Amino acid sequence: MKTKLEILMKLEKKKRDEFNSFNINSKKKIIDLLNPLITDYLQKESIQILLQKDNIIFGNDTLDITKEILKLFNDKHKKISFE
Repeated sequence: MKTKLEILMKLEKKKRDEFNSFNINSKKKIIDLLNPLITDYLQKESIQILLQKDNIIFGNDTLDITKEILKLFNDKHKKISFE
């Protein structure tokens, strides 16, 4: 006979696993949508290397393309449905 605590613990684990799966799949979907936009932008602007901001100690803010990429993304993908 299962106690209420065991049932709740299983339910919690199930919901946590479902959320983690949703989170991973949602991030993958966004990355899959972003990659072609970034690739096209880099080609059009003749940019040969793209570095993550977190790995830069010093840099000129005019080289940051984050806002441009986000604008392109938002313009192209007004609504995204996640499953």
